[in-house]
Amino acid sequence: MKKAQKADVRMTAEQIRSRAKTTAGKAEIARAAAIPDSEIDTGEIPEISSRRGGMRGLFARPETRQISIRLSAADLLKANRLAAMKGLPYQTYIKSLLHEALQREEAKNPDAHSTD
Repeated sequence: MKKAQKADVRMTAEQIRSRAKTTAGKAEIARAAAIPDSEIDTGEIPEISSRRGGMRGLFARPETRQISIRLSAADLLKANRLAAMKGLPYQTYIKSLLHEALQREEAKNPDAHSTD
């Protein structure tokens, strides 16, 4: 199974500090967080003078629909356990399993029409 891509996660400096694994890592984050914005050198970052040449929708997410589905308690328990082992929410994990299964089935049947 392919490794699921993580969504864009935004965290506060305090949340990042609490996730640091080592004392050195925590100290490095604390030093970086203490630097005032006015002292950060952004000279090497190019200015964006226009939006020309940009591509709209390049990173757009596909349309999704909310549904209800009944699963056996045992399957849901397994999905929760396996998702936790991969560090994913169980619904995301189930969605990725379903997507991969549909891709495999579509590959087996060349007459199937894809909508992705």
